[in-house]
Amino acid sequence: LLDRTFRVAGSSFFQVNPPQAEALATLLIERLGLTGSEIIVDAYAGVGTFAALLAPSAGRVIAIEESASAVMDAALNTDGLENVEFIEAKTEDALPGIIGNVDVLILDPPRRGCHPDAIAGAIKLSPRKIVMVSCDPHTMARDLASLCCNGSFILEELQPVDMFPQTYHVECVTTLQWRGFAATSR
Repeated sequence: LLDRTFRVAGSSFFQVNPPQAEALATLLIERLGLTGSEIIVDAYAGVGTFAALLAPSAGRVIAIEESASAVMDAALNTDGLENVEFIEAKTEDALPGIIGNVDVLILDPPRRGCHPDAIAGAIKLSPRKIVMVSCDPHTMARDLASLCCNGSFILEELQPVDMFPQTYHVECVTTLQWRGFAATSR
């Protein structure tokens, strides 16, 4: 994927459509516009796909994943990238423990969406930007409403990516900006 080889154990998750997975990763990279100094939290990190692809352009990447097999894969997939740290835990348990300024939060939850405590942790973390990747429009809408309705974040963009051609399934990439950052950057 984007000239990087990934190991994926049978019990780990990886996108089944590599050409569209590359399109999705490229879209995410473009939306972030990294400068090389950002602190990124990659929640629901899986085998470290986004962590591995973003680390060369970031200051630090903290990846959170609850699956032990995926974390083992991710350690191999990010070998040689000294600025990547993995936390083996549920996102809703790990987010509250992250201390300091975070520039970007990537949320790539399973089909059931983000746990309410993960949403609360994201709001408390107040990253400059959130990029959410979702394979279920209904749970994505619910999670976006929770992030935006209380005034914490502003939805900037929603871009569908057809990961599953000739089906009704669609992956979506949304970009949100923290309202506090939007107010100070004007």
